[in-house]
Amino acid sequence: MSTQGVNVVTQFLLPPIFLHRYGIAGYGEWLTLTAAVGYLSTLNFGLHTFTNNQVAICYNRGELEEAKTLQATSMLLLLRIVFGAAILTSIVFLLPINVWLGVKLSRSMVDTTLYLLGLQLLVRMPMALILGTFLVIGISYRGSNWNNAAALTTTLATAAMAFAQCSFAWIAAQQALTQVLFFTLATLDLRRKAPQLIPRLRFARPSRTPEILRQSGYFGLIFWSNFLVFQLPLILMQRMLGPSSVVAFSVTRTIYSMSRQALTSMTQALGQEVTEYYGKQQWGRLFRLYELSERIVLAMIPAVTIGTLLATPLLIAAWLHKPSLYDPHLCIIMALISAAMGIKEHKYQFQVSTNQHRSLARVTFWSYLAMSALGALSIYMFGPIGFVFLWMITEVLQIVLILHLNQRLFASVSELDFSPVYKLFALMGVGVLVASWFAVHAQQRPLLQVFVTAIAFAVVLVCISYPLFQLRDVRVYLRDRMALRGQVSRYQ
Repeated sequence: MSTQGVNVVTQFLLPPIFLHRYGIAGYGEWLTLTAAVGYLSTLNFGLHTFTNNQVAICYNRGELEEAKTLQATSMLLLLRIVFGAAILTSIVFLLPINVWLGVKLSRSMVDTTLYLLGLQLLVRMPMALILGTFLVIGISYRGSNWNNAAALTTTLATAAMAFAQCSFAWIAAQQALTQVLFFTLATLDLRRKAPQLIPRLRFARPSRTPEILRQSGYFGLIFWSNFLVFQLPLILMQRMLGPSSVVAFSVTRTIYSMSRQALTSMTQALGQEVTEYYGKQQWGRLFRLYELSERIVLAMIPAVTIGTLLATPLLIAAWLHKPSLYDPHLCIIMALISAAMGIKEHKYQFQVSTNQHRSLARVTFWSYLAMSALGALSIYMFGPIGFVFLWMITEVLQIVLILHLNQRLFASVSELDFSPVYKLFALMGVGVLVASWFAVHAQQRPLLQVFVTAIAFAVVLVCISYPLFQLRDVRVYLRDRMALRGQVSRYQ
C-alpha cells in the first residue's frame, strides 16, 4: 500500500506543478522526453525479475550455491549492459532528436535531458536486483521501502525544481543522482541484513549467461510491452496531434492509474507468498491464495473504476483547474481499460512470480505490437479515442489468453472457475452503460452533485459485489485464520 501511495503522490503532485510553471506545451514536451527514453528499461531483459524469483525459489529449496551463482552471474551481466548502454546512448548528442520528437526546446537541452534520464533508468537496473534480494529472505517489504524512499525523494525534489522552473536537464540530473544515492544505501542495508546474499562477482559463471538470457529474455518482452502501451502512444500523439493531446491523454490515463493503485497494491503483495509456495511446491495453499485474492480484487474493480469515471470531472477541475481537459468519451473507454487491466494484473502475477512467464510474454508483446502498428493509424484517423478503443480490445483478448495460462499452471491441482470473471464483465457492462449518461452530462452539473453521484455509485456497486463474488466466504476464512493465530499466540 505504501508503494502505491508513493505512486499516487507522484501522479497527483507533479502534473499541476508542471502545467502551472511550464504550461501545457512545456509539460507535453517533458512527457515526450521521458517517454522517449522508456525503451532503456528493456535493456536488462527482465534480468532482475527472473533472477530474484529464481534465487528465492532456489533459496527456499536449500540450493544456496545455485542461488549465489545465478545472482552473481546476473549482476555481472547487468553491469556490462549498464556500462555499455551508457557509452552507446551518448550518440544522442550527434542526432537531431528534438526535430524527430517534434519538440521546440533547444537541441542541447533535449540531448542532455535525454541522456541524463537514460542514466537514471540504467542505474535502476542493478538497483532492482539488490532490492529484489530482500524477497529471498522473506522481508521483501524492506526492498519496497528503499524503492519508496528513492521514488518519494525524487518526486519531492522534482516538484521543488519544477516549481522553481529549473531546466529539464537539471531535473534529470537530480533524478539520476538520487537513484545512485539510494542504490548505495540499499546495498549497505542488504549487507547488514543478509551478508551471504550480497552479489559477489567471484561466484559468477559467464558460461551460464546464455541460459539466463534465454529465461530473462521473456521478461524483456514484458518490459517492451510496457513501452509499447505506455510510452510509444505519447510519442505518436506528440508527432501527429501536438502537446495538447499528449497532456489530455496522459492526465486521463494518470487518473485511472491512481485509482487502480488499490487493486495493484493487493496484487503485488501476493508476490512473495506466490514465489515461496511455488518454491516449496505447496500447491494447495497457492491455489487457495489464487481463489481468495481473485474474489477480493474482482469485487473491488467495479466500484473503483466506475467511481473514478464519475469523479473524473471533479478531479480535473479541482486538481488541475483545467476542466477543458475532460473528455467524457475518452474517460468511458479508459474506465473499461482500467477494469480489464485490474483483472489481468491479478492473473499474470501468478505467472510472473513463478517464472512461468514465457507464454505470457509472447501473448502480451505480440498483441501490443499489433496494437501499436494499428494504433498509429487509429491516432491519425480518430485521435486519442481511436487508440484507446483499440487498447480496450487488446486488453480483453489478453485476459482470455492469460486465464488459460493460469489454468495450465494449476492443471495438476484443480480446474479453475472462470465464472467470477464473467460476472465482472456483466456487472461492468451494465454499470458503465448507466454511468455513461452521468459522465456525458457531468460538465453541466455542480461539482458537489458530481461528487455525490460518484460516491453513491461506488457504494451501490460494493453492495452488489459483496454477495456476487461471495466475499462472505473470504471474511469467514480470514476470521478463522486470525482466531487460530490468536490461539497459537496465547499458547506460546
